[in-house]
Amino acid sequence: MKLALIGAIIGLVLSISWTVWGFWTAIGILLTTAIFAIIGLVLDLIGFSFKGIVNKLSAKLAE
Repeated sequence: MKLALIGAIIGLVLSISWTVWGFWTAIGILLTTAIFAIIGLVLDLIGFSFKGIVNKLSAKLAE
């Protein structure tokens, strides 16, 4: 059920963006979203977290 809802929302956003901005802009929005989703997935898989980076940075600044 959740995947059907997500698919419906994606379809709605795609059709609205296609109608409002045109075909190529809608494709650009989809590609940009997919690229950033893939980057987020890769960073999640390697264990990157902003909290860890902030902790390391604050520890180095405190030295």
